[in-house]
Amino acid sequence: MGNKYISQNYRNHTTAGYKAKSDVEQIMSEEGFTNIGIKRADHRWGIVDFIYNLAGIAKATMRIGRGDILFLQYPMRRYFTYMCRVAHLRGAKVAVLIHDVGSFRHKRQSVKRELRRLGRADYVIATNSIMASRLRQEGLDKPIGSLEAWDYLTATDPIPSRVGDGDIRIAYAGTMSRGKNAFLWEWGKVIRDYVVDIYGLGFRMDEVEAPEKFYDHGFVSSENIIAGMTSDYGLVWDGHSIASCEGDFGSYLALNTPHKLSLYLRARLPIIIWSGAAMAPMVERSGIGITVDTLEEINERVKSVSPEQYGAMRKNVEAIAADMAAGKYFRRAAKEAIRQLSQR
Repeated sequence: MGNKYISQNYRNHTTAGYKAKSDVEQIMSEEGFTNIGIKRADHRWGIVDFIYNLAGIAKATMRIGRGDILFLQYPMRRYFTYMCRVAHLRGAKVAVLIHDVGSFRHKRQSVKRELRRLGRADYVIATNSIMASRLRQEGLDKPIGSLEAWDYLTATDPIPSRVGDGDIRIAYAGTMSRGKNAFLWEWGKVIRDYVVDIYGLGFRMDEVEAPEKFYDHGFVSSENIIAGMTSDYGLVWDGHSIASCEGDFGSYLALNTPHKLSLYLRARLPIIIWSGAAMAPMVERSGIGITVDTLEEINERVKSVSPEQYGAMRKNVEAIAADMAAGKYFRRAAKEAIRQLSQR
């Protein structure tokens, strides 16, 4: 009897999805969970990736037993349903940590079909309480817990905060594309009282409005970005509009817990977030940033923040960042899952 997980090969270790899943694996290992698959790797060749993960699943199939609790991370390519069946046949229970519910973002996917798949688990950890409520409303009839925020583990620490050396700076991190964050190409139209630090691939300075308002840092690794961010705030916004978070990716913020929020907090940056986002209540409740309805509102909001107010935000950010650095969010959610499954 014990708590188990299956490590996988992650083909692109530069993405937020890889970082979040590998951090969860590290926390599970620190908590004494047993990896019943093969050691985590980052082979990028498709055939090697397939063979490596298949070998890990085959190994895990033989190492799950009665009384175990198997933790899976969802989505899990190809093998999620299979491993739920194997675990149950062998007398084990399954807890699943959700990273993404694709059918809530892409309307072409079936919500009912995806929830049937998630329903094969015995306990579900949603990304936040709003996501948990939506899952219940859609008919997921399983115990559902909540992560609330992603932990963010790094070996490096942020540099000391930048204090009053010119324009207010707002960071935006991620992979840039017109499908996910087309608002970037229009944002310059409403920027007046700040400048923007861009971290990620795909940004084109020659295509945006008011390029003089942007500084393109390109791709920066997770360790270096934590150590080197010199912005005053981090922006959580997606979609094609500067007036609201719209489109598949923008509206998904109303349910999702974006990994970039944890990145900013770990870098000690207060948050600017869309008021309709699932994480907006946490930002307001914890005093770690400001919410806005539109990107144009940012000008007045950042100007109205006094040095004392900003200092209080930073102090609150540091407390939450310390929790994220220690893996406290997943540790708490996992303990609750184990407690409930052990009673059933």
